[in-house]
Amino acid sequence: MKKRNQVVIGLIAAIIMLACACPVSGLPFGTEEQPTPGLPVLPPVPTIESAPATEAPVQPATNVVFSDDFSSPSAEMETYSGDGGSAGTENGIYVIRSTADLWQWGKSSSQFDNVIIEADVTMTAGPTNDNAGFGIICRLSEREDTSIDGYMLAISGDGYYSIRHIVSGSMTALVDWTESSIINQGNASNHLRVTCNGNDLRLEVNGQEVASAVAPVDGPTSGTMAFAAISFETDQPYAEGHFDNLVVSQP
Repeated sequence: MKKRNQVVIGLIAAIIMLACACPVSGLPFGTEEQPTPGLPVLPPVPTIESAPATEAPVQPATNVVFSDDFSSPSAEMETYSGDGGSAGTENGIYVIRSTADLWQWGKSSSQFDNVIIEADVTMTAGPTNDNAGFGIICRLSEREDTSIDGYMLAISGDGYYSIRHIVSGSMTALVDWTESSIINQGNASNHLRVTCNGNDLRLEVNGQEVASAVAPVDGPTSGTMAFAAISFETDQPYAEGHFDNLVVSQP
């Protein structure tokens, strides 16, 4: 409710008191007061309308370490090509190709300990039964013999997910391959969110958590991150995954 102007009310009250010929019961009934005859009509008090409320602007996240939409060749993610596959930025996306039924990956130049990694992934090529894997590796580190340690959190084109512990290039299941209707199959895109925080490992797909695991006490505590792809069919060893909209942040 708007407050009336106190000066105007005082003037109106003085006018009413001077008009003694008008009894109280004869005052007009209504929401608007009528002017007393013979006295000057006061101009209406202008109404000052308040400005419409505006929403506070959304503040950007302050814990983002880096992000990349791959609109140009990535300065953070590596580019390589070898006998078993390739990795690199192509036409606004990061592409991993596996050509020898082995995991191929492209890793970052920066290292992280506790980290959250988000990206969109799309299988653009794979075996006819969609039995190909696409994932994110956290805490990847290389040994002197070039084998790696780390954690793989992955999905497959036919709708499965898994969390794997990598030791010297060999993988052990912390969460074995499990089917989920949350995962979009075939050539549809999926949004992955991987958390590696202390001994807490979590995989979210399309906004829903599908798997969690406890990292071994002797497991790696820091390392690079990587995108990875593989075909699980030896007679159809080709798989290609497109990764985009990468965001790396601290928990």
